[in-house]
Amino acid sequence: MKDSAAIKKANKALIRKLLRSGKAYTKQQIALQTGLSVASCNTYLNEMEATGEVIGEKQKLHEVGRSSVLYKLNEEYESILCISFALLQGIKSITTLVLSPLGKLLYQQNRAFEPLDAAAVEGEIAEALKRFSNVSQIMVGTPSIAEKGVIRHSDIPELENVALKTLLETKFSLPVFLANDMHFKVYGYYRQEQCADQIVTLVNYPSGVLPGTATVHKGVLLTGKNLFAGMVGFLDYGMSLEEQIKHLQRPAAEPLIIQATIALISILNPHRLLLTGDLLQAGDLESIRAACLRCIPQEYMPDLCFVPDVEDYYRWGMYWTAMDRKEKIP
Repeated sequence: MKDSAAIKKANKALIRKLLRSGKAYTKQQIALQTGLSVASCNTYLNEMEATGEVIGEKQKLHEVGRSSVLYKLNEEYESILCISFALLQGIKSITTLVLSPLGKLLYQQNRAFEPLDAAAVEGEIAEALKRFSNVSQIMVGTPSIAEKGVIRHSDIPELENVALKTLLETKFSLPVFLANDMHFKVYGYYRQEQCADQIVTLVNYPSGVLPGTATVHKGVLLTGKNLFAGMVGFLDYGMSLEEQIKHLQRPAAEPLIIQATIALISILNPHRLLLTGDLLQAGDLESIRAACLRCIPQEYMPDLCFVPDVEDYYRWGMYWTAMDRKEKIP
């Protein structure tokens, strides 16, 4: 049974969820939409207004009659710092984003680094925090496994085995969430495209590095015991990892892509299988589908979709993960 503090936290979460639409509501409208009593909404909104999280403004809803107070989220109350690093076509880079409580992009910067080590990541975060003193969470996306806050099997050797989560939390005294970049991307797609009650798998094939996948199963991100789930680069392709990486160029990569696609469909049976990365083009889907149908019955084939750019979904995945975590942070 929940105690009073847990109930209050859950009820405030309901109000935040409604206000994230960006609209303004009266207490009566909030009560109706959330199922809370007007008296409870009055208490919670007063508390949230006192901390600055919510703004209440008097407005006349009609030409005649008394004014009503309309409540909305205060976009200056907090911001979310999102930082990600990547190795694309031999170039190592760090992308820094700052988002408002409604997901609005407030700041963006991308820089190349050589080497790209923990000090480089710290430096980019420190610079962003100088600009935005109201950061409440730091979200970090990595092209690697992120087991217990430690980077494993990274595309960027300088970050291998770095306990980045602990390092950043110690230095900046802010909650840090470190996750595989594919987890953020597929979750962003799931939330933005409103794929409720669907299984969605995203497959990324960048040239020259091992591919990765991630799956959301009806709202739940499938990560596996060691956050290793979806690492199709470790399938048995009859060659070493070094040979596989050499094959990850067009058109030599197609047999590897087909093998991984068949495995994903067989094991996950998704509604949608999204393919992205510079090794793929929209025209490839026809031959991939035909090859899959030699093994997979037509009735079990997912919708194959080519997604040329997932960066927007990456941003939204970080945002929605931060919003989910906001309700869990004490």
